[in-house]
Amino acid sequence: MLLGSTNLWALFVARYTRRKNMKKKIGLIVAILFLATSVIVSAAVSPMLYQYVKWEYEKTGEQFAGYIPALERNVSNNPWKLYQWKGIFTFADGQKHIIDNYDVFAVKEKPGDPVFSDQNGFGLTYKSKEAVGELFDAIWSSHMNVSQKQQQYFRDTFTVRGTDYDSNHEYSYLVSQFKFLRTSGIVSRMGVQFDRTQKIDGKGHAYFNVTAWPTLKVTQGEQLTVSFTTAGVNNSLRQVDVYALPKGAFPDMTKRVKLTSITTTDTEYSNTVKIASKELSRVLGKEVDIIVDDGYGRTQIESMTLADDINMDYVPTKLTLTEGGQLWVKFRYDGDEDIISGDYASERGMPMTAKVTIGGAVSTNFNLSSMYKDLPEQFTVGKEYSYMLGKIEISDDPGTYYIKADVTINNPNHPDRALESPNEAYHNNEIKGGWTIERKGAANDLIAQSITASPSALTVGQSSTVTAKVKNVGTTDVSNVLIRFMEDGKKTIYETRKNMPANTPITVGGFKWTGNTGIHTLSVHVDPEKEKQDKDRSNNVAVTGCSVTKNGGDAYCDTTKPEATWDVTYPLITGYPTKTRTVSWTDSEGKRHTSTESYTDYSDPIWENRKVTYNEKLTVSAELNTKQGIPTAPPWKPEEEKESDRESRGSWEIIPWAEENGLNPNEVTRAGYGVEIKATTKYTTDWETKVPKGLEGTAKPIGGELKGPTEVRVYIWDTNGDYVTSIGLVKTGGDDKTATWELPEEHFKSKFLDIYERKFYTDVKAPDGEYTFKIVAMHAGQNDLSSCIIKKITIYGSMYDDWQTKRDTSEWYK
Repeated sequence: MLLGSTNLWALFVARYTRRKNMKKKIGLIVAILFLATSVIVSAAVSPMLYQYVKWEYEKTGEQFAGYIPALERNVSNNPWKLYQWKGIFTFADGQKHIIDNYDVFAVKEKPGDPVFSDQNGFGLTYKSKEAVGELFDAIWSSHMNVSQKQQQYFRDTFTVRGTDYDSNHEYSYLVSQFKFLRTSGIVSRMGVQFDRTQKIDGKGHAYFNVTAWPTLKVTQGEQLTVSFTTAGVNNSLRQVDVYALPKGAFPDMTKRVKLTSITTTDTEYSNTVKIASKELSRVLGKEVDIIVDDGYGRTQIESMTLADDINMDYVPTKLTLTEGGQLWVKFRYDGDEDIISGDYASERGMPMTAKVTIGGAVSTNFNLSSMYKDLPEQFTVGKEYSYMLGKIEISDDPGTYYIKADVTINNPNHPDRALESPNEAYHNNEIKGGWTIERKGAANDLIAQSITASPSALTVGQSSTVTAKVKNVGTTDVSNVLIRFMEDGKKTIYETRKNMPANTPITVGGFKWTGNTGIHTLSVHVDPEKEKQDKDRSNNVAVTGCSVTKNGGDAYCDTTKPEATWDVTYPLITGYPTKTRTVSWTDSEGKRHTSTESYTDYSDPIWENRKVTYNEKLTVSAELNTKQGIPTAPPWKPEEEKESDRESRGSWEIIPWAEENGLNPNEVTRAGYGVEIKATTKYTTDWETKVPKGLEGTAKPIGGELKGPTEVRVYIWDTNGDYVTSIGLVKTGGDDKTATWELPEEHFKSKFLDIYERKFYTDVKAPDGEYTFKIVAMHAGQNDLSSCIIKKITIYGSMYDDWQTKRDTSEWYK
């Protein structure tokens, strides 16, 4: 910018060198250069508002809203322009302070006016505590001959008051959406009076007069004499205060003693106040500051030492916590003479403070702060006085509680404390106390010892007798205890109330119960509603099981049920509740406060019913064996025949025929020959492999064993498809889960034979074809499972084909 300006002036000078009058030319050049220098220097000064809105001087805009003093009316959205003026502040001692960047806004009377009018211009300050504080610093820098505390107090007072204008106030403006305040108006709140504006060499100047700093003179005698003078802005309302503080306390006003206060609009206000030194020393002590505030935050301070006064002392003597929880303090008045309480204590009372700490079962701390309002009319030397500080209530939850109280009477740090003299008398106002409170828990333990269901295995329609034993372990009887019986943790099936003598088991129940098909959890609950005190509720539940099955009948292949599931409910402990112990206190005003602390109650567990699904399955396999897979001699070679060939007589022809037809020769036989049946049953279940795991050994298994089938039967059809018979197989091996079943053993004895065998003999007249065997295992497990397998054998020829001379061998079996 400077380079561009220099070239501009050089061009300007070059044009004028052509003129004849060299003297005028040189004078004009000098004037122009001076003007250029002035412009450059001015441009280097930023507006005071720059850091908040980033505007430079000569900035224009279209939106100006607010009151225009020259027009005596408000405008809105009028064009504006920012100018640089000087602000000249003249202090009462004649010194002047100049602000070079005094920001002024010129505003067009009408939006369409061609130029800005100087008459409509006035100074504005950005509306913020920071900007107003900068204005304060610009005016008052190096012009306050007081302490740093006083300077800061004056500045803080002005930054608050100097921005305390709402948007409707005539000092408030909105310029291009930014908030501003009229400078000439707000400076009145720091004791500065706007004087006038003036143009000098085309440059705007604003003049202000700064009113005088207050003065203070304090003299001691029988009375303390305080003389002061203050100055203010014309027609500006202000409140002049004279007060005393402990030495060095300013600006902390908590212990302020007001000596006088006056509201005035006078530009000069002076006065003299007198007060007894003794009265002041009783309140503040001997070392004090006397302060005058002229209403703007400008202060003058004078420190002094006051004369000693009579001895007055309040001494705590005893601290008591009653059985009802009332906290009392007793204190004694010591002094040179009896005093009237109203002369030395605040009309609000005497401040009392108790810092209470509670430990043990509950940990908390709180303050009981109050005012002893009902003071005696007179404090008598040596007499004791009592005051209730508040009330402390401990809950009945078991535990040991430790209470500690630190009590301060006539709190020395309270602004309304009563006077004690000398100042050291405040040092003995504390007293401490401590107490232990024991809350005992329940003395009795109510126990569900056992529950039985007899019988514990039923078929549908049968009933079981349910009884339980319960006991009260303790030193006292417990009356009217609720005892409840439940089915599967959901349905109440019986309940009664019993008196439970100490340490004596009693029997309850004896009622009949019937249930639906399934395995049921039957439980007895002692005091389920928690109506009685009980030291341990983890043993309040006892459990047993009872199974109910269908009435079993014969099963067939088209009605089998080889697998099933069922649900069983287990009660178990899943956790422990979080409870709260409570401490309440009531202050002297009757306001109640409460503090609570959480704890885990292991004596009152949380019971939950957990449903578990169990599975069971029954399978059956079978093997039919005709023994025709054993090679034997053909009938035309009787010399090769062996005794063992009796069971495989037809194999000589059956084996090659079976191989030719892709059959197992042991599943082929002649009409009239027999077949062995060997069935294998397998029952599987996950019964009580999934008992849920809770706390304290819960849940308990219901118990009982589920077994495989109790019956296996074979149903037989001949080669014509006609039903022949059914035969019950017998268990010949295995256990309750996996077993082997065969035909019943029969004894045959004749003059030719004496044998034992397990066979079914086909009809000697049966034509070629297939015999069908349907083997059904039944009555297994909880749900009466049944399973079926179908096997077949093939009839190929007749037993007579195996004899060289056909003959009837039925005589063998007679």
